[in-house]
Amino acid sequence: MAKKKINNQTQLAEVLGISKNQISNILSEKFNPIKSNVIELAEFLEVSPLEIIENKKVNK
Repeated sequence: MAKKKINNQTQLAEVLGISKNQISNILSEKFNPIKSNVIELAEFLEVSPLEIIENKKVNK
C-alpha cells in the first residue's frame, strides 16, 4: 500500500470500488475472500494473488 501511497484501508477500498468493510474482511484472518477480490487487490498492489493468500496464512 505504501508503494501506491495508500495510507489506510478506507483509501484502498475507495480505489478498488469496494466498501471499507469488504477490505477489512479480506484482510481478516478468519475471512475467505472471493477470488475476484483477491485478484483485483493483487493487481492494484502489483503483487501476485498467491502472495496475498500466503501472507494471510502466515499471519494466522
